[in-house]
Amino acid sequence: MPPDIIIHQGHVNNGTLTIGDVVEAEVDGERRFDIARNHTATHLLQSALRQVLGEHVQQGGSLVASEQFRFDFSHLIAMTPEEIEEVQHIVNQRIRQNLPVYDEEIDYKKAIEEGAIALFNEKYGDTVRVLKIGQPSISTELCGGTHVSNTGEIGFFKIISESSIGSGLRRIEAVTGRGAEVFIEKSFSQWREIAIKLGATPDNIAEKVDSTISALDIEQKNRLAEERKRARKEVEYLLTQVEETSNGIKVISRSVDSFRPEVLREITDLIRDQLKSAVVVLGTIYEDKPAFVAMVTPDLVARGYNAGNIIKQVAAVTGGGGGGKATLAQAGGRFKDQLDAALHTVVDLV
Repeated sequence: MPPDIIIHQGHVNNGTLTIGDVVEAEVDGERRFDIARNHTATHLLQSALRQVLGEHVQQGGSLVASEQFRFDFSHLIAMTPEEIEEVQHIVNQRIRQNLPVYDEEIDYKKAIEEGAIALFNEKYGDTVRVLKIGQPSISTELCGGTHVSNTGEIGFFKIISESSIGSGLRRIEAVTGRGAEVFIEKSFSQWREIAIKLGATPDNIAEKVDSTISALDIEQKNRLAEERKRARKEVEYLLTQVEETSNGIKVISRSVDSFRPEVLREITDLIRDQLKSAVVVLGTIYEDKPAFVAMVTPDLVARGYNAGNIIKQVAAVTGGGGGGKATLAQAGGRFKDQLDAALHTVVDLV
């Protein structure tokens, strides 16, 4: 029988290789250990998920890297924060218990009979490697990968996200060991930065954020109330600027002070309530760019006029575009110096 041949595939970063060269392969020990930590953690994670969510949980795939890992599993709905916290607690508890991690090679059928978990649709030989954690075992899976010797070597486990990747399939991303240390230090560094900017401490940052948001909400409401006061005065002026086309349609096409889009829409509503039948196109400079709102009353829509079509042609003059419904549409542009020119086209469009 010929000897076993082991083949390594890679790429040359420095220097050159030629046929016949003698080389020495060396495993990056730290990287391999990081991968081993993450790999054993996937087994602990699956065991904890089955304990918390139910035995319907089956592995759908995984990616084990040195920095972090992801684990895909069958489950119909998103995990609650409480479920995520409980799974994380169970895994870390088993890490602290420093459970032995060991393997044995046995007959495939015997392994399945004894409760070993196998990957769905995976093909296995007659003899398989079974990886067990704990005595008695709290996790028994068919696996050929690299693992730690004891769960304590994992150090610490942290779930960083849980999400959907398809119907009935969820994904958990997590870190362990050195990856967890990097993640936690980065998170705390960001918390410290936020705390400094808010004049808070890490202990009362949530309270400070709440009070800051509350103050911003009040300020925003006050600004909106003031803007609406200005809008009502603007309506009074606009009602004096009504033009009438040769076919008897009332048109208002004017530039107004800077208003946010929702307030512009409210102005057109107020004008509609007053005029009953009209085409209104308003333009403003909002956040240093042209913005438009067009309104056509239902009776004129019935005659074939369309706010969406009008606004597209008006905004095009400023290098922009937009759209909407037949009765109400909005658009934006790029060239604010063309705002008045754009609004001058409205009467001809009507």
